[in-house]
Amino acid sequence: MVLRNFERRLEHLVEGTFARVFKTGLNPIEIGRRIVREIDANQSVAVDGALAVPNHYWVYISTADYERFQEVETPLTNELIEAARTHIADESYRVLGPVSVVLVEAAEYPEGTLQVQAQWREGATTPTTAALVMETGERFTIDDGPFTVGRLPDCSLILSDENVSRHHAVIQRAPGGWTLTDHGSTNGTTVNGTPINEAQLQSGDHIVFGATPATFEAR
Repeated sequence: MVLRNFERRLEHLVEGTFARVFKTGLNPIEIGRRIVREIDANQSVAVDGALAVPNHYWVYISTADYERFQEVETPLTNELIEAARTHIADESYRVLGPVSVVLVEAAEYPEGTLQVQAQWREGATTPTTAALVMETGERFTIDDGPFTVGRLPDCSLILSDENVSRHHAVIQRAPGGWTLTDHGSTNGTTVNGTPINEAQLQSGDHIVFGATPATFEAR
């Protein structure tokens, strides 16, 4: 059976770099399925007939699972947010603000169990901090000035990937958030699998510089 889009987004956490974290207890696909179920269960018809859904999701998990997830909390949360956004887009749902997911420790829950609660949060607030999170979990803070990515030592983020150009791309603050611009690199830059010249970034976006993946995070 072909996996649903949101499940595809979570597979690499279960089978990839962080596979050992998910050998027991909960794994991201189970959490993603429960979030999707909660999204579908909370549809509301807007005045124009569109289907609106909540945009914030509390995920209550056992202490054992919560402690195990601490090592990968940022990439896990970003993947769950993107899974929710993917499902919302696939179903043409409307949200009132940015999609967010928060893991909450629930000491009374047995390991492997969870509960998801949906919440409506109207309006968007402009994020004030941003970072790139690598597959290793390493974080690089993006300050107010241009954040350059490339192979040369004068770049903000220096990558040894031969597929990355010397001055590959730049991330800069823009009204309402941050933009990513490719500097005519040889092997290109993608955001969520789509090649870009310039793109407005959203928290949870998956970026690939040449052959090096990273996740954009804004708060």
